[in-house]
Amino acid sequence: MAQRIWLIRHGKSSRPVGVIDHQRPLAKRASGDAELVGQWLGDGPGLFVASSARRARETAALIAGDRPVRTDERLYDASETEFLAVVEEVLASSEAVAFVGHNPTITYLVNRLAGRIVADNVPTLGVASFEQAGGRSSTARWRLLDYAAPKLLRQAG
Repeated sequence: MAQRIWLIRHGKSSRPVGVIDHQRPLAKRASGDAELVGQWLGDGPGLFVASSARRARETAALIAGDRPVRTDERLYDASETEFLAVVEEVLASSEAVAFVGHNPTITYLVNRLAGRIVADNVPTLGVASFEQAGGRSSTARWRLLDYAAPKLLRQAG
């Protein structure tokens, strides 16, 4: 079976006064957006790996339902290279994984793995799915299957 990944930008966060970036919670609208994305994903990912930031962990939990969610501190403030290293490590023991992270890394990786501009800026709860296509490098081995975001899903539904 071909490996699949989903790259997801965390949900819209609130900015309470005095709360550090890493601890910012999701905004109220994120719950509805997460529900839309969760329906779109269906049973695809068997595992969710989220940045250690509160908003990313909350996003993953909302979408995952009863599926496992892991936190990986390396995804918070990760460079593209660092993020891809985590992807490769997790895929050594899993076949279908959703990764919940942050911009600008998510937008950069979506476009880089797709080999074209998919989005100038992946919006909150934007998601791109990729399937293993072969190749030796971590960027050449992926083929874009689909791209969605809450606004697009509302328009289509």
